[in-house]
Amino acid sequence: MRNLRLQVEYDGTDFHGFARQHGMRTVQGVLEHTLQATLNEPIEVFGASRTDAGVHARGQVVNYFTSRPIPIERLTEILNRRLPIDLKVQHAQEVRANFHARLSAKSRLYRYTIYTGAHPSVWKLRYAWHYPRQLDITAMQTALEQILGEHDFRPFSVKIPSEQNTVRTLYRGAVLPTRDGVRIELEANGFLRGMVRLIVGELARVGEGKQSVDTLRERLEQRTQATHMAPAAGLCLIRVKYKL
Repeated sequence: MRNLRLQVEYDGTDFHGFARQHGMRTVQGVLEHTLQATLNEPIEVFGASRTDAGVHARGQVVNYFTSRPIPIERLTEILNRRLPIDLKVQHAQEVRANFHARLSAKSRLYRYTIYTGAHPSVWKLRYAWHYPRQLDITAMQTALEQILGEHDFRPFSVKIPSEQNTVRTLYRGAVLPTRDGVRIELEANGFLRGMVRLIVGELARVGEGKQSVDTLRERLEQRTQATHMAPAAGLCLIRVKYKL
């Protein structure tokens, strides 16, 4: 059996998340259906990150096993002819048998885009959170730096079973100004469901002056649930890093 790795990108607006769900249009479901139709054999796709409904990806990584001898150099072209307009393969390669898109990953980098223009823009609303308020980027960065490192991020998660391990390491966090808003980048060894969007939602409150710069750290220390969640449209999985 060959183990093939694909890097894919998608506009998550019309997908009900990455993970396969019965009766729902999902990234995993569409990929599996397309691969099965192409290869004429059962296919199970493994993804590096289970993005939620409405979340986008520029650098999602998946892998699957196949017995078919289709040349790797033709695979991307063949799949992209069959895949819908909002899901495309950027790169394909054959990898070692023990490579797993999720389990072999070292870190994931997510980017969240906030658009602060006074009026909504039809060219931005699918890919950014329209937040028409002035934001204090310095305060947001100070707040974010206080939660870097290894913590139990359960307060920044939703629908997590009590027995699940919720300790994650947030390696890097940056709040960066853009021409018409703010970009927030978070890199960690893994993210809990809703984690990025809850962090961003709380940071926006800090930036607006409605919460102190210590709020996010205090939520971790006091184990109090974060309550302000940014919408899915502004979130994008940028890159997955793997161990050499």
